[in-house]
Amino acid sequence: MAERAGRSDAPRGLVKSPVDLAGGIFLLALAVAGFAGAFGLPFGHLSAIGAGMVPKIMAVLVGAFGALLVAQGLTVQGDRLEAWSVRGPLFALGAVLVFAATIRTCGLLVAAPLAIIVAALADRDSKPREVAVLAVGMTVFSGLLFKELLGLPMPFDSMGLVPPGVAEAYGGIKSAAGQLLAPLKGAIGR
Repeated sequence: MAERAGRSDAPRGLVKSPVDLAGGIFLLALAVAGFAGAFGLPFGHLSAIGAGMVPKIMAVLVGAFGALLVAQGLTVQGDRLEAWSVRGPLFALGAVLVFAATIRTCGLLVAAPLAIIVAALADRDSKPREVAVLAVGMTVFSGLLFKELLGLPMPFDSMGLVPPGVAEAYGGIKSAAGQLLAPLKGAIGR
């Protein structure tokens, strides 16, 4: 009979499945945080749903699943916890923090590539050339999507890094595209 990795049929103490127990505790903590965040919101009733109904119900459901996982971890033989690296979560969270710290002062032109570079450090196999291409492509895509198509008030080049000639050419292309798409916008808007 083949054994699964991380699983042992040897008798254990109180905790039969450390993986399930840890997952259950995490879900319980998440449920408590979610319920606490929605605590001050009115619950309402089915005919007049309050702002707190969905978050509180979701928190209770997540907590119920967490309690089931804790019970399973204490009663059913399961996998042991394996060692894990903090590199991935550390750099993924770091990328979010770098983006949040730089978007208002430096604009999307600096914040997006910095966030992508920091996120790429989470994987040991990422190659600098691939990261550079991804950073440039995602910055252009994000600028077009959020700034131009959705019209969000997001700073793009707060530091003035784009040369004036390029900015003027972009403005001309944007104006010409707007004039070409004006009939389509008018047809859709009706």
